[in-house]
Amino acid sequence: MALGPALPVVVAVGGGLVSAAFYLSVMFGGMGALILGYLAPLPLFLTGLWLGTPAVVLAGLAGGASVFMGTSGSALVGLSYLVTGAAPAILVVRQSLLARLREDGNLEWYPPGRVLMGLTGLGVAALLAAVILTFDQPGGLEGMMRQTLARIFEPAFRMQGQEAPDPADFWVAAILPGLVAVSWLVMTIVNAVLAQGALMRFGRNRRPAMRLAELELPNWLAPLFAVSVLAATAAPGTAGFLAVNLALILAVPFAFAGLSVVHVVASRRSARTLILVGFYMMLFLFGWPILLLVGLGMIEQWIGLRRRFSPAAPGQEDE
Repeated sequence: MALGPALPVVVAVGGGLVSAAFYLSVMFGGMGALILGYLAPLPLFLTGLWLGTPAVVLAGLAGGASVFMGTSGSALVGLSYLVTGAAPAILVVRQSLLARLREDGNLEWYPPGRVLMGLTGLGVAALLAAVILTFDQPGGLEGMMRQTLARIFEPAFRMQGQEAPDPADFWVAAILPGLVAVSWLVMTIVNAVLAQGALMRFGRNRRPAMRLAELELPNWLAPLFAVSVLAATAAPGTAGFLAVNLALILAVPFAFAGLSVVHVVASRRSARTLILVGFYMMLFLFGWPILLLVGLGMIEQWIGLRRRFSPAAPGQEDE
């Protein structure tokens, strides 16, 4: 169905407004608001993966302006929306819609592994920027995280008549930036997958599905991840802090590579759906299978586990 010249603009601006509304809903509190906040990038992805990169840029700008006005001109909140919501959506949409014509006349789409690495690169860049911007603070970024956590939890301790804990006791501050980046990466990927799935359901997608079985990571990622893990255990001070958080971020691509192994193995079983549902339930309930996924991803990178199983028929593998 052809779109009128004004409709893409209306859809893009509308998508940005809906995204901003979701983003601002967290100010009202409650589980429902948190879910809406998590889904704030979804309208941006729906707009971009349907109408293209210019549309998602317009949607991101409209959303950023709406957040700015909705917070009484808070430049910090508006910038946060642009950095955490609009920028990754623009990157993913632009890269995902890149394609070139092969000699056989078919389109070759931008590989999903490179899209994932682009997002991972954004997470690494954000971590490095945060470390640099807080370098003049006592204790750097880690010290600021400890002080922030102490201020957040101090009222709760005082209400219970307990002495506020020392900032040094908040050990989670040492890995908090990495955990935040991982959560942001997963949030972005989930919203992109939901948007692509919805568009495919209604025949509005521009590119075919990105399949987990097609996920390929660059060869240099495994050595970099290994060095980060080693540095996290041996390097002191800021270097060790940076290394451990870098390792957390770099573990995300390997977790998805491991997930692709699980999908390929399950695709060769008659109870494929039951196996995947059970695995995802165990993953969300317990959390520790993430370590298994990272390990599987590392092994896949080294020896190619997926190639050792018979490939699924075209169109059978899930996104």
